[in-house]
Amino acid sequence: WYKEGLLLPDNHRQVVYENGTLKLSDVQKVLDEGAYLCSVLIQPQIFISQTVYVQVKVPPLIQPFDFPPTSIGKLMYIACVVSSGDMPIHITWRKDGQEIVPSSGVNIETKEYMSSLQIGKVSLKHNGNYTCIASNDAATVSSERQLTVTVPPQFVVQPNNQDGIYGKAGVLNCSVDGYPPPKVMWKHAKGIGNPQQYHPVPLTGRIQIMGNGSLLIRHVLEEDRGYYLCQASNGVGSDISKSMVLT
Repeated sequence: WYKEGLLLPDNHRQVVYENGTLKLSDVQKVLDEGAYLCSVLIQPQIFISQTVYVQVKVPPLIQPFDFPPTSIGKLMYIACVVSSGDMPIHITWRKDGQEIVPSSGVNIETKEYMSSLQIGKVSLKHNGNYTCIASNDAATVSSERQLTVTVPPQFVVQPNNQDGIYGKAGVLNCSVDGYPPPKVMWKHAKGIGNPQQYHPVPLTGRIQIMGNGSLLIRHVLEEDRGYYLCQASNGVGSDISKSMVLT
């Protein structure tokens, strides 16, 4: 085997087997593309030769990208850039494995080597896995990233003053929403006058926080009277809190 007049192999990536097969490893466009001459000795001083042309096609390479932290209502822009590969390159996006439709509020702009994804106002419906897919004659490659939209805590049902009946069950309502799901903490200040100092409510078999954030008191006692503070936080925006009185 010859390439550009040089007898092969001439480097560690080339191997010529006894049956005449030439193997190229770690193929590189600049070094390996071109004409190869196979020459076979059939009789003393008599050769037959055949030339083959090897065309090396380079697959697309997507540069790493990631979604920055974002919260509801913000603007989102992310670019998928192909840093190498033979043209033409076709770039598309998918969300959770499905085609992204215009009605989703996601705008896509594509150029020869780049495609940008833009969301004017991020909402919870935009949560999901986004995949950038780049393809050419050599291969199809993809890169997937997750977009997580955060929402600060907000009250669904606020605590309200209420009366407790001694020995009966009582529920202090406090329902919150947000993403990630907010953590709810209840605090108590004894007495009916102005609250002096709040302390975390001891969670026992008699008192517990329900799944929606409300406080359940299975048997109301005299010591349960006073001010209660419902506080919620999820690391997004500011914590929220609201007080109420149990008489």
